[in-house]
Amino acid sequence: MFSRYLLLISVLALSACQNQALVELDYQPEQNFQALQSWQWAEPAVEFLPKSAEVRSDLDAERVRNAISQQLLQQGLPQSNEAPLQVRAWLITEQQQQRSQVMQNDYWGSVWGPSLRVENYDITYTTQKLQIDMLDSRTQKLIWRGSDSWVLPAQRTNPQVREAKIRTYVQRILQHFPPQ
Repeated sequence: MFSRYLLLISVLALSACQNQALVELDYQPEQNFQALQSWQWAEPAVEFLPKSAEVRSDLDAERVRNAISQQLLQQGLPQSNEAPLQVRAWLITEQQQQRSQVMQNDYWGSVWGPSLRVENYDITYTTQKLQIDMLDSRTQKLIWRGSDSWVLPAQRTNPQVREAKIRTYVQRILQHFPPQ
């Protein structure tokens, strides 16, 4: 019975960590981000890794493009063909594996008395990372990067749920642009 409570507490703690995952950020500190008043898409605008037909989705690419465009416009950065800033997004899909060990105490024990046993559980799941890169249009060098990841559900979700999730993660990432 105790092991069930321990397993429940572990699962709840891991799910709490997943909800509070930190956005990964990196940027060039010497860059004057306040001078960047508009942006344009880099070509290609959205890339997928791995580069396979199974992962690539033109629908998701369009969702990412729309979410980034709307978020940057809300932040006061209009899109322009001659902008000093280029934006490229990546959707990176990876298989992750996690091993958990649960120790169980057989209170009543066997014929020889109480025993302690360890059970191992291997869990494989798929994660997806949204990475947004900002490039200097003139030099094509990376000046800002933000990314966040999530666990993909076992079954495909409907289009409205996918769009809402992408919008949420784009907003979480771009709230840190420009860096303070």
